[in-house]
Amino acid sequence: MNKAVRRKIRQRLIEHFPPHTVTFIFSGLSIRKSADANYPFHVNRNFLYATGIEEEAAILVFDNGNEILFLRDVDPAMEKWNGHYMRIEEAQEISGIKDVRYFEGFEAYLEKILSRKTRIGLDLDQNHFSETAYGSAVSMADYVGIERVIDVTEIFVRSRMLKFPEEVEAIKHAAVISDIAIKSMLHEMKPGNNENDMASKFLYEAHKHQGGLMFDTIIASGKEATVLHYIENNQELKDGELVLMDLGVCVNGYGADISLTYPVNGTYSPRQKEVYEVVLETYEAVIAAIRPGVSLLELNELAKEKLAQGCRTLGLIKSNDEIDRYYYHSIGHSLGLDTHDVWTSRDFPLEAGNVITVEPGLYIEEESIGIRIETDILVTETGSEDLAPQTLKGVEEVEAYLKSIQ
Repeated sequence: MNKAVRRKIRQRLIEHFPPHTVTFIFSGLSIRKSADANYPFHVNRNFLYATGIEEEAAILVFDNGNEILFLRDVDPAMEKWNGHYMRIEEAQEISGIKDVRYFEGFEAYLEKILSRKTRIGLDLDQNHFSETAYGSAVSMADYVGIERVIDVTEIFVRSRMLKFPEEVEAIKHAAVISDIAIKSMLHEMKPGNNENDMASKFLYEAHKHQGGLMFDTIIASGKEATVLHYIENNQELKDGELVLMDLGVCVNGYGADISLTYPVNGTYSPRQKEVYEVVLETYEAVIAAIRPGVSLLELNELAKEKLAQGCRTLGLIKSNDEIDRYYYHSIGHSLGLDTHDVWTSRDFPLEAGNVITVEPGLYIEEESIGIRIETDILVTETGSEDLAPQTLKGVEEVEAYLKSIQ
């Protein structure tokens, strides 16, 4: 997204910050792994949301309507080891923030702010910050005095829940790339191959299209599909089994979250088809119920009711209140810069501009059947829009496609 969108995002935030408050948002630091190795750096998502910048040890300041961005001081020696440090001009072009400074001036600026006895806004949900900026929001709160601190986390939550059109387009783009990667990966779905053959192909395609993984890819075949967060991806694909795929590509910070369940040999067995149709019908019923004013909690109750009716027909349960044996997660979550994007309570009424997932599933361990169907949904003024309509979900279209690539 361009800097004009970032300006709109910051303006929305500024309109909700308390008056006479200076707010600090930190990009974070990479975390030490062991010895002299760090884990890959992942920028704080609120900082990325407001700036579009993925630079370590940066600080965004909202000073009573003015925006200031501090970057780490350029270190030519460290650049030879760890790569490029962002310059002021680059940050201005990406973020649209005019007042960009290096960190060498931060201490003097902070002393000036503290001398004004103004209130300090901090995102207390953050936990990794620039070492010379007192290490964390909590320690900074201790430094300035907790009585002066206002937690602005909820302002970011409410803002991020309502997507700008450009954010929706970014999620759509990630869904398109995810579908390309899925269809390429399906060439590896054949008896005798390994789950990792599929997972590695998906990763390859994500990188090929200048993206990465939104979350750890799940390729779960047979009984493993009844484990919700199975990520080992190391089992042999067997004739007659299903493969549950839960995956998504992330491009420029925004990603997709898609779940599909396909037969290894290209054809659902009669029993697999019965169970699959129950999940698909539930998925379609929940999609039809989405509109402003309905909550995720209400959608989940609808999903439980539909799945329970289906399980009774399948002979799995006798009473609807037994559904927790075969459906043990919720119907969905917010999606955006995070896979489980920020949200308020699950009974919060949906609004036009929210992006959520819809992901009913049934997990029958005793039959080695795990089925989940999931795509990403925009809440509109009149209902909803599927942001990943290209994914194959119907039994006939799935089987036809798999037959075409054999």
